[in-house]
Amino acid sequence: MSESTSSDRLSFNRAAFLAGGLATIGAALPQGSRAATPSLPAGVTPERLLGRLMAGNKRFVDNDFPNANKFAEKRELLTASQAPFAAILGCSDSRVIPNLVFVQGIGDLFVARVAGNFPDDLVTASLEYSVEHLGTRLVMVLGHEGCGAVKAVYSAIETNSSLPSHLSELQRLMGPGIAGVVKARGTEDAAVEANVRAAVARLQKSPPVLSSGADSGHLLIVGGIYRLGTGEVRLVE
Repeated sequence: MSESTSSDRLSFNRAAFLAGGLATIGAALPQGSRAATPSLPAGVTPERLLGRLMAGNKRFVDNDFPNANKFAEKRELLTASQAPFAAILGCSDSRVIPNLVFVQGIGDLFVARVAGNFPDDLVTASLEYSVEHLGTRLVMVLGHEGCGAVKAVYSAIETNSSLPSHLSELQRLMGPGIAGVVKARGTEDAAVEANVRAAVARLQKSPPVLSSGADSGHLLIVGGIYRLGTGEVRLVE
């Protein structure tokens, strides 16, 4: 591969996540109306939206990015409102960028990121906003291999110690969900998955918006684990 080709691909990949999903949102808009309010097509189930999300991840793994264009048109369509089809609660880790991981563009994902991808009240409120006011029907808690926050909490529980300063809040929130893994001398990867499961359960039981949506089937709340080496997201059953 020539240097120019490699450089072009690098620049292309940096921008590609902004272009994904343009056709889907465009299809939901009235023909010829550039200023119309975007909305999700009626009758689309959360399970179909999850399929769209995971199909995007497969494209990411395969290094198959869309043509990065029409940025100005997409921005203009979304100046008055937004209708993200999925919300992602992800870790703040710089290696895990949800719009890239799922090859989605401007307006497609509502993203909350916090170290350890575990919801406190503020994060939960953000996700509630996405569901209640933006019409989002899918929420994914996205953990990842080698999570430093999980590792820190795991170590603190293992040594019966407390994390310093504000990190203690991570321990308070995440500790109960991974304590069983530590007690069983499980791996840190097992703790990452346990943390995702606990976060999903917390959101599913959070009243009134998230719990009612999950109970009715209007909202799907799932977990996933991102593999750093391959870029693949594995769904957590």
